[in-house]
Amino acid sequence: MVLKKKLGTEGKDSSKNIQRVHGTRRKEFKSKDVKVRGYYAIILFLLLVFIDRLTKTWAMGLKGNIDHGIIAFTYTVNTGAGFSILQNTNGILLWLSVIILGLIIYFNARVPKFSLMTISAGIIGNLIDRIFYGNVIDFINLKFWPVFNVADSLVCIGVVWWIIVLWKSDKGIAKDSKKKGRR
Repeated sequence: MVLKKKLGTEGKDSSKNIQRVHGTRRKEFKSKDVKVRGYYAIILFLLLVFIDRLTKTWAMGLKGNIDHGIIAFTYTVNTGAGFSILQNTNGILLWLSVIILGLIIYFNARVPKFSLMTISAGIIGNLIDRIFYGNVIDFINLKFWPVFNVADSLVCIGVVWWIIVLWKSDKGIAKDSKKKGRR
């Protein structure tokens, strides 16, 4: 026999459904809420990969250098990693990308969702280049920084966001431990 019961009479926790099955209490799974959030994450991920591919396709058609003052668009290829390190090691970097992507997906519960989406989209964007072209297409030139692409930016944004989230959570833990020590 299955009985459903709302928790809280004062409006507190009234939205949580509890299900009693054979005398044990279990929280009811709300698949609709999870799917909606999951769809947004998937749409964001696909949109970011699409934007990366679109901009790289545009960059491959560039005829020369387009200069707009502090930013220029210059089609270049990179057979190495970020900042042009590890040149001509495409095979190693391809497998390293797959391993890092696998680890991020495996430990996804510990990675903020925004970071998971941006880092994964960036890795896959550059992985597509490595597989189909044997190098990565770079085209954004800030003149004071090495030439990069949208996928590189996505990875950096995701990592910075992850660090901010970790820093804030560590800061909150430190405050809690200080309060407990004063008691």
